[in-house]
Amino acid sequence: MKKKSFYVLITLITTIGILHSCSKDQAAEPEPQPPGGNEVTAENVSYNNFTGALLQTKCSGCHSSGGGGSSKWTFSDYASVKDNGVRINNVVLVTGTMPIGGSLTANEKALLKAWFDRNMPEQ
Repeated sequence: MKKKSFYVLITLITTIGILHSCSKDQAAEPEPQPPGGNEVTAENVSYNNFTGALLQTKCSGCHSSGGGGSSKWTFSDYASVKDNGVRINNVVLVTGTMPIGGSLTANEKALLKAWFDRNMPEQ
C-alpha cells in the first residue's frame, strides 16, 4: 500500500508541475517583428510590417476559418482588415473587449493606434 501511495503522490506532483509550467501567464507571446529587422515606429507602421502579423498572432486563433469568432468575422487579408478597421479599432483600442483571453502590450496598442491614425497603410 505504501508503494501505491508513493506513486500516486509522485504522479500528482508531476501533474501539478506540468500544469503550472504551461500556464498562459508564463507563456510569453512574441511581438510581431518587421521583415528585414527594421524597427517599426509610429511613423512607419503599416499592415505589412506590423499590423498583419499582430492580427495573425493575437486574433487569428479565433478569427480564422473554423475558429470560435469566425461567425462574427474572419481575417483573410489586408482588404478585409481595412474594410473592418473601424470595428477593429473599437473592440481593440476603444472598448478593449478584444482579444478575448489575451491582451496587447502597451507598445502593440501604441503601434496599432498609430496605424489607424495613419489611415491604415498597407506598406
